[in-house]
Amino acid sequence: MTKLRFWGAGLLGALAACAVPHAALAQASPPTPAASLDARTEAQKAAFLAMPETDRKAAQDALGWLGLYNGAVDGAFGKRTRDSILAYQASVAAPADGVVSPAQLAALKAAAQKVRAAVGFELVDERTSGERIGAPLKILDKIAIIGDAATLEKAGGSVTLAFLYKTGAKADLAALYAELIADEKGRKITYKAMKADEFIVVAGELAGRKFYTRYAKAPANWPAGAELRGFTFAYPSDQAADLDKVALAVANAFEPFPASPVSLEAANARPPSGLTMRDIVKVASAASAAPPAPPSATPEAGPKPPPSPPELTATGLIVAPGQALTAIAGDCANPMVDGKAAKVLRADGASGLALLGGDFGVGAPAPRFGAAFADLVVLALAPGATAGKTTLEASAATPVGDSAQAIVAPLTGAAGGAPVFDRRGALEAVVAPIKGEPRRVGGVALAAPHAVIGLAAIKRFLGDAGADAPADAPALDLGEIASRERASIATVVCRP
Repeated sequence: MTKLRFWGAGLLGALAACAVPHAALAQASPPTPAASLDARTEAQKAAFLAMPETDRKAAQDALGWLGLYNGAVDGAFGKRTRDSILAYQASVAAPADGVVSPAQLAALKAAAQKVRAAVGFELVDERTSGERIGAPLKILDKIAIIGDAATLEKAGGSVTLAFLYKTGAKADLAALYAELIADEKGRKITYKAMKADEFIVVAGELAGRKFYTRYAKAPANWPAGAELRGFTFAYPSDQAADLDKVALAVANAFEPFPASPVSLEAANARPPSGLTMRDIVKVASAASAAPPAPPSATPEAGPKPPPSPPELTATGLIVAPGQALTAIAGDCANPMVDGKAAKVLRADGASGLALLGGDFGVGAPAPRFGAAFADLVVLALAPGATAGKTTLEASAATPVGDSAQAIVAPLTGAAGGAPVFDRRGALEAVVAPIKGEPRRVGGVALAAPHAVIGLAAIKRFLGDAGADAPADAPALDLGEIASRERASIATVVCRP
């Protein structure tokens, strides 16, 4: 998928202009020596960055929904993130240590979900522009078609989200920027930014309404050629206390050129006017997971791009030297484990379990089996920021009911086959194959139920490999489990 996300100063500055001051952020505190403050900040940063990226982004997203954070959901640690964590802890009378505990993260996400649900915030594929974006569908319950572009609006038009695009000769980013920042009677520009040949942002106020406009330029290999896609979110200035946080969420969720069927349809032939709300907006999580069909437009002849690297399909657990346990949906004729060719030693079609063999995992210990299926941790590999790279994500998981058949955790599509440990570091289950990519909001994977393959099935499949963990084994925290088991977690890919 082609993802163009431009955060940096453009997003932060423009949304800072929309920020609402919070008493918790402004509370006075006794002076602290500079050296102590620096050491405390470094400790807070280290603790935050030790969290899985999914949890870091989830914390920022949740703090944004609670009106305490107005920056990019990028998982990075800076003054905005630190101050928002301290503000949240002050608001719930928790120790102001700047470190998000698992209980606080769970409470944050639950509180944010209530706010999201109240406005009906959904990640949607918009069919006239082709972009993917977050929209508050309980607020924006009407649709207007102006020319061949669509606008979602609140009855009466006080709050609007316009889906914008320009093609061909009109797709001139510099000329559009000049037009948007030009003097206009009654309009006040509070922020403007342009990154040549990439994006523009213009924010301000006009006629008692705030607005935030953003356009991005299509990638060089976009099948329809030159194109700009963007949006404008506008709302009454006197409702900023409620809607600034929605504006932030819309901006963080904006994905102008996703390689989805909806996006490529728009790139080739715009839908006709007169469409309904159902026609225009399709919830992205309900979109087909099948790969998009090739665009009908024939691109100009030229050199073919290099083949894409193999897609990460699963996480594996090395259970013995040269053996990795995983769970794969369908056939995997040419597997690779940690970049090395492997072969399927055996597979169970009913559960999806597979044992892969090859030249890897020298000196790997046999797994230790648990028995409690409670207070769980999932260690899963996920695609990193750089193509072909992966990151380890350690996520707390909650069992569904008393059975060992499902957990609730924020997992990506590559988490199929990921081991599920108890707090002693003993294996309790393996995540079943995940079909498609779980739903995200603002780039953050949401906690959702996922099927798992229980310990009884794993023991039957592995036979004599492994032993039960000692009952008196000490409890470990999430970081200790991730550090101890990191060498046993393997990247599994399937090649055509």
